[in-house]
Amino acid sequence: MSKLLLVDDEALVRRSMQKTLLRKGFVVETASNCSEGLATFEVAHKTDAPIDIALLDLNMPNFDGIPAHAAGLDLLTKLREIDPDLIAIVLTAYDEVDTAKDAVQRGARSYFVKGREQGLVDLINEILG
Repeated sequence: MSKLLLVDDEALVRRSMQKTLLRKGFVVETASNCSEGLATFEVAHKTDAPIDIALLDLNMPNFDGIPAHAAGLDLLTKLREIDPDLIAIVLTAYDEVDTAKDAVQRGARSYFVKGREQGLVDLINEILG
């Protein structure tokens, strides 16, 4: 069973996605910002049940708690320093092609525009093979 880390600062979005993923059989850890996401990931990384996939909101408060464009990419960089093989999907409310390319260059496996949760589940299942 795959363990996911979902980091999104919008509580309603986070809860909705978490419910969908739980129903599909995933174990889901959640966090509402970069600092919480990093801490949650580090705790899991030290156990025998590390995070398999990170779902990271693109735009959320950065490590200083200030809302920032592309803060999720900074979190992605830190998570991949801990686990270079981490599978990450960057989530956004908008289809921003340039940022998508940046996310992939920084090691994200994919990029997903929020709103179609079944599409996200399909993407995760495709990546996990």
